[in-house]
Amino acid sequence: MSVMLDILGSFVLLGMLMLTVMSVNVNISTETYKSVSEFNTQSETIQLARILEFDIYKAGFNVPKPAIAIAETSRLKFYANLYNTPGRVDSIQYGLGELNGSSTNPYDKQLFRFENTAKVFINYSVTGFKFTYYDARDSMLTAPVTGTWRDSIRSIKVFLTLESPEPYDSKYAGAYYEKMIYPRNLQ
Repeated sequence: MSVMLDILGSFVLLGMLMLTVMSVNVNISTETYKSVSEFNTQSETIQLARILEFDIYKAGFNVPKPAIAIAETSRLKFYANLYNTPGRVDSIQYGLGELNGSSTNPYDKQLFRFENTAKVFINYSVTGFKFTYYDARDSMLTAPVTGTWRDSIRSIKVFLTLESPEPYDSKYAGAYYEKMIYPRNLQ
């Protein structure tokens, strides 16, 4: 009888130990997925910010005035000689497109970048994208900036929000970028 109780007790303890190990495994998997999702979102934000900074800092470089063609809240088009090729004028345009159908995130939109005639969709789970324009005294210009007012733009503030395409615990991992960019050639 005592042997049966020992065997029964060991099965109960073994079951409890297995449940504990499985619970720890599930928690580790969940936290790993959450960390990887946050890391990917932050990495994509940094990569996209670097692309935006590279382009916007070159606005007006080695091209005739006016350097900025479109200055709207969610769209910017400017001219620059991006690669310092003699006599070349590149047209660069950024804007926020339609909802991204391949993502489960209902706020995920496609960011597009035109370079001359090549259109590239940046599918980095962009949920917010906005430009704000400032003059030489750092006074905000009301968007859309049109006509001769485009020549008074001296700096551009970029707002960028990214979220993960897949949720964890019904939440999306998010990252935010905001920077005031002062292109030298608009001064």
